[in-house]
This record gives sequence, structure tokens and C-alpha cells, in this order.
Amino acid sequence: MQLRKVQRSQWGEIQDIYKEAFPKRERKPFFLLKASLRRGKTHIYTVAEERLLGFVAVIPLQNMLMIDYLAISSRIRSRGVGGFIIKELCKIYKDKKIVLLIEKLDDAAENRQQRIARRNFYVKNGFTSSGLFVNGVSGTMEVMNYGGRIEAEEYLYMQRYALGNIMFRLSKMKLVSD
Repeated sequence: MQLRKVQRSQWGEIQDIYKEAFPKRERKPFFLLKASLRRGKTHIYTVAEERLLGFVAVIPLQNMLMIDYLAISSRIRSRGVGGFIIKELCKIYKDKKIVLLIEKLDDAAENRQQRIARRNFYVKNGFTSSGLFVNGVSGTMEVMNYGGRIEAEEYLYMQRYALGNIMFRLSKMKLVSD
């Protein structure tokens, strides 16, 4: 397996996996993801064999890297591809604090087991809780980090950069206490 920069020919498969892996409320419009890549703000890496296995969209900024989306095809989940991608990113961006969002654990959530499994996956791959939680259009999310703890101001700065000022305001994102 190899982690490679996205190829134009992979966009259709990326879009399929993107729609399959993330609920609509968690997805940016796909054209915005592509536009962010064209502007150089987002970097997208893929893992493929005959077909695309998965992709990751990341946004580097100063001493930080935000994993915006990590998605693996439902055909091959739980076969080590996600862990491989995480390990490769941690090597490529070894001098950066890596940050990502996961749904907050909630005993009453319909997808409680999925949330637990997702959190366990990231913990197994070296991520820890930052102790920060954000509320926005996707609900309440926990900020996980790797390579150093991210502070609230850093996280909000990263999100404002990632989304742009207008989209950041529209997201109504705010820090909340646990």
C-alpha cells in the first residue's frame, strides 16, 4: 500500500466514498473540497489498488495539520487501511500537531457503537482527547490530537483558516464544555 497525492481520475470514486462515509450534515459541498485543493489549502491523499480504497483530506497550517476527512470504502473497512493512512500522515507531518474531530460520545446516540469504535480507532493510533468540544451544524464534536495538545485558540484559528471567514461564521461553531 502507498499513500499518494490524489489524481484527477480518482474524483468520481472519492465522491462516492465521501457520500457513503459521511452523513450530509457533516459534508462540505464537494465542489468546495475540490476548490480548496486547487487553491492549495487542502491536500488530498489516496490509497488505491485496482480501485480506490480510501482517501484523506488534510489542511496544513503553521505547526498544525487538520484531518478534515478520512474515509475508507465500505468494501474494505476494518482491514487496516485507515490505520495505514494515519501512520503515514504522522510520518509525513511529524513536526506538526495533528487534529481532527469525532462525534462526542453519547450514551443516547443512535450510532453509539459507531462513535465508540471511531474513538477507539483514533486512540489506538496514538490520538488523545484535547479536552475541547465544539458545537456546530454537525452537532457536538470532540477535538482529538496527536503530537501535542492543541489549545482552544489554535483550534479556532485553524477552523477559521480551513473554512474561510464567511463559512466559519455560517458554521456557528463554538467551543462548549464537556
